[in-house]
Order: sequence, then C-alpha cells, then structure tokens
Amino acid sequence: SKSPRIQRKRKQSWFWITLGLFIFAYLFYSSNQVPLAIYFAIIGLASTIFYPQYSKWNYRRHYLNHVKDTHKNRLNIECSIEFKDDLIITKDKTGEARINTSEIEAINEIKDYIFVKTTSGNNLIIPKNKAENISEIEDSLRALIVSKGIEHKIEHDWKWT
Repeated sequence: SKSPRIQRKRKQSWFWITLGLFIFAYLFYSSNQVPLAIYFAIIGLASTIFYPQYSKWNYRRHYLNHVKDTHKNRLNIECSIEFKDDLIITKDKTGEARINTSEIEAINEIKDYIFVKTTSGNNLIIPKNKAENISEIEDSLRALIVSKGIEHKIEHDWKWT
C-alpha cells in the first residue's frame, strides 16, 4: 500500500512484536530460564528479519479477499462505456450508470488497469487486457484530462508492497 497510515501501522506492528519478543527473552534470561530466553531471542531475530515479508503477504491477502467478498457481484461483468461531452455512461446487465465528468477527481493508470476516481470515492475500473477498444478509451480519457484538468497518474511499474 502507498497509504502512509497503512505503512506506519505495518512498521509499528513490526516494531512492537519484535520488541515484545526481545523483552520476553530478557525476562526469561533474568529469571535463569536460559532455554526459553534463547527461544524468544531466536523468534525475535526471525521477526526482525521476516516480519516485513509476512506483513506484505498478509495485507495483500487481506485486500484481495476484501475485494472478492465486497465486489463479487460486480467483478468480471461485461460492460459498455460511452463517452459524451459531460458524461461517461456505462451499461451492464444490472443497468446504466452515468458519471458527470465534472465529478472525476483523478485518473490513475497501472500496467493492467485504468481507475477513474470520482469525488464520491467510487472508481470505474477498466481492465486494459479485456477492453476491446482500449485505444479509443485511452484517447477519450486523455481528452478529458486535458479539457477538464483532471489529475493523471501513470504507474506502470506499480506492485504490491
């Protein structure tokens, strides 16, 4: 995640778990229970080394499951997109949605997807590899970016971190 809040939370979690393990190691050592002290010191060292990778894997798994659970009825549904002067119209089997172009906050692009973010916090997600006319969609979005002054971020090298 690029969210400073999530990054801070992951670092704090790493710090407190590792510190707790070393405190246990110290407490067991000071009470002459050396085998337990060695055990907690080794686990603390392993936490220092491996917790960042575990945290990354855990957050990725959490968010993938969250998306699958909350958007299961909206993923992989064929949809048509039409660009008009002040509207983006999407149609799928459930109905029609209209997005006022004045309500578009940002257009974010990664290697496989384009995200059209609205001021209400919703995103129109366009998979590049599944869109039949992706060049036309990109041209229409570029025209919107220029005419409306919409923020545009391109991160083709984005990866889960």
